[in-house]
Amino acid sequence: MRAMRLIPPQDCRDEIARRLQAMADQHHLNAIIGVNAAAMRLAEQYQHLRRRGNILGPLHGIPIIIKDNIACASLPITLGCKGLSTVRAASDARVIQRLRAAGAIILARANMSEFAFDVRSRSSIGGDVLNPLQLTVTAGGSSGGCAAAVAAGMADAALGTDTGGSIRIPCSYTGLVGLRPAFRRSMLEGVAPLSISKDTVGPMTHSVRDAAILHAIIHGIQPDKPEAVGLRSVRLGVIRALEGEDPAQLTTWYQALDQLRMAGATIVEVDLPILTEVGSQQCLSLYEFQVAINHWLKLQQNGPASLQAIIASGDYLPEYLSLLEQMLKWQSLKTPEWLNGRRFQRRLNLNLNCSAEHYRIDAFLYPTVARQPVSLEKMPPGCAPELAAISGLPAITLPCGNTGKGLPVGMELLAKTRDEHFLLSLALACETVLQQI
Repeated sequence: MRAMRLIPPQDCRDEIARRLQAMADQHHLNAIIGVNAAAMRLAEQYQHLRRRGNILGPLHGIPIIIKDNIACASLPITLGCKGLSTVRAASDARVIQRLRAAGAIILARANMSEFAFDVRSRSSIGGDVLNPLQLTVTAGGSSGGCAAAVAAGMADAALGTDTGGSIRIPCSYTGLVGLRPAFRRSMLEGVAPLSISKDTVGPMTHSVRDAAILHAIIHGIQPDKPEAVGLRSVRLGVIRALEGEDPAQLTTWYQALDQLRMAGATIVEVDLPILTEVGSQQCLSLYEFQVAINHWLKLQQNGPASLQAIIASGDYLPEYLSLLEQMLKWQSLKTPEWLNGRRFQRRLNLNLNCSAEHYRIDAFLYPTVARQPVSLEKMPPGCAPELAAISGLPAITLPCGNTGKGLPVGMELLAKTRDEHFLLSLALACETVLQQI
């Protein structure tokens, strides 16, 4: 298994200085759009506490990167948009309160896909986020700045958001572990919205154990070390329709499946007819964004009053104009279109539960994305990331090998229930096996 990295540093000041230097050395990645000016002062305070034997918590002095749609008190929260550059967070999001209580130092704000719209990270404030593993391709989105920063050593962990794959896609592109927890609306306090029925907040790390630590902390749970399940007792349902047609990725993918079989896991092919409907469903964020963002804007200071005001300002990526204008049409929820989308969420959840029971499987398994990135432009990831996003079930991506092109391949595990603990234990077992590839 991959070693834990979220271990409180012996010298908090040296740790923060080292990470800040990494940011300066790799500024060309466009991963960071703002550094917390108080980070070094906090590191000095935390080092003084350490000398006195006063450890604040399991993250004492550990720097964390935060996606710039999660509120950190007194820092900007821009969603990557120039039109929101004057907005400052009045208070911490709930997840940030818990990180600070555990001793974490909020080091910097990460670039992202503007408004969290896209599966590549491009914003009017920070430009394109480059993949540190291959600078000519995107780091993915919309939490691409977080992924690039962690992969490049600017921090060992980041907190991102996932609406339709925004944690898992960039983690797949950069060889990280990314957890999308089960949907819980209470966890979104202080998070700028994209879709009120699909948004989640989750960890982006180098290992499953580190993801488990952050997940527990932001959910107010006492962190513990998950124990790997025995793969000989596990049945995994592979959804062949989600494997894509990328030859280099498929070679690595099949090798990974062989490794899991050799470790004792039973691999079952699962047929999921409802997948044809997943691809044709209109994203709920289309109907929810204006209502949600207007409510959020009313709570902010020194920012535009509405989505209409942002559009009128012209301070956003021009390529999003058409989408923003579409979103303006939906001024309330509970329209026929929105209700249809909500009904489909329930149908997909039921279908997944029934399939898991029919095939007697412990979790679903498929490549995180249908193909690897080839440029800085958007790569259609396929509908795989939407299974968790629409159903509300938790999912985790972890690297399962690299292609001959040098890019990692992500393997996604989708839980059959809202139990992240079992999902993390299963992911830990898979990580232990796949690390040997």
